[in-house]
Amino acid sequence: MVAVACGLVVMAGLVVAAVARPVALLARPEAAAPAAPIPSVPQSLLPTSPPRSSSGQGEFTPSDPSPFLVALVQIMLVLTAAIVLAVLVRILMSLWRRPRITLHEDPSFEIPDVPVELLRTAEQRVTLLRTGAPRNAIVAAWLDLETSVAATGLPRDPAETSTEFTERVIGTWEVDRLRLGDLAALYREARFSVHELGESHRERALLDLETLHADLTRVAEGARMARAATDGSAGPGAPGPGAPDAPDAPGNRGGAT
Repeated sequence: MVAVACGLVVMAGLVVAAVARPVALLARPEAAAPAAPIPSVPQSLLPTSPPRSSSGQGEFTPSDPSPFLVALVQIMLVLTAAIVLAVLVRILMSLWRRPRITLHEDPSFEIPDVPVELLRTAEQRVTLLRTGAPRNAIVAAWLDLETSVAATGLPRDPAETSTEFTERVIGTWEVDRLRLGDLAALYREARFSVHELGESHRERALLDLETLHADLTRVAEGARMARAATDGSAGPGAPGPGAPDAPDAPGNRGGAT
């Protein structure tokens, strides 16, 4: 809006300059201040010179600018004002047509159900974590978790690593994110560090993994019960086979006696 205001001011100035009275392009010299009197010199001491013609004497007076030049300047000012006006109109139109973003106060996102693949392979991951050296066991359990998450078919960002994708997918549900982050940190430590990992690291990973499995099972069971309640809400209102309006009801079977 500041640019629009500045443009309006410039355009107004150009219009005023275009319709104003033309001014002289050359300034007239101002009258010189009176000089101090010069002491007189006897005429006999001055050099003689031939007399000058009176036609060459007189004060220099600049002529007025050409009417053609004045008209040309005014035309240029009018064209400049028209261009500025067109630019301002275009800016205002672009601001008016700019799409407006509507913000929703309470956006809702549908969380997918826990895939069966994650729950079916839970015991397999626990077995891998309990087998072999702690470093190899932690790496094997996490890689199995990555494989199960990839098998769910959920979309993956091309910029994500498999570890980041696994953390994001499992973190979608209501799980202990501290345990999830600790298990991922243990995997990175086991995969990329050179120091020894002991049984304490294995126990931490087991606690993290079992907590995540329990949380995923709880979320899946809650979703199943919610669906069952929704499906059963329409059951009591439906007419049963013994209802009076049912075609097989005893009261609807008429016959002459």
